[in-house]
Amino acid sequence: MRSELICDINHHLDSMLEGALKVGDCPGKFNDVIEQWEIPMSLKRLLQWKWFNVPLDAGLSIYSVEQIVESEDEPRFRAQQMMQIGSCINGDMVCIDYSQEECPVYFTSHDTLWEEENASARDCSVLIFDSLAELMLRIAESKYIPTDYYSGAEYRETKDEMDGGKP
Repeated sequence: MRSELICDINHHLDSMLEGALKVGDCPGKFNDVIEQWEIPMSLKRLLQWKWFNVPLDAGLSIYSVEQIVESEDEPRFRAQQMMQIGSCINGDMVCIDYSQEECPVYFTSHDTLWEEENASARDCSVLIFDSLAELMLRIAESKYIPTDYYSGAEYRETKDEMDGGKP
């Protein structure tokens, strides 16, 4: 994970909003919960020391540390080595796959996940960006970000076609 780049981007976004995102040390009770999670150390430290304490509205919502920790679906995602870090305007979830070093970003269909009790978070997700750093950079540069699972699937298909079929 490019945690230093993500940290710089987060601080840049915070400065653009005059400190409103309160990037930095998360509150102690959330710090303790995150410390117990079995996730990569780089992701732990990013959340504990370099993440938002106030949500970021960037066309989609990027959650604060508190929202990430207290997400009702958090155990369901963690069972798949995924973490919900935000939501789309229609309720689809913005997730990362922390089983991979770069933490690729997925959109998870809220319709499928909530309507099918045994649905796996991974099975109702579509890859959008190859890394968390890519998502955060697109936000900082005010570039296009799909608004939900379905537009995300079409975006990814188009992106892959433009890249010559490279996954």
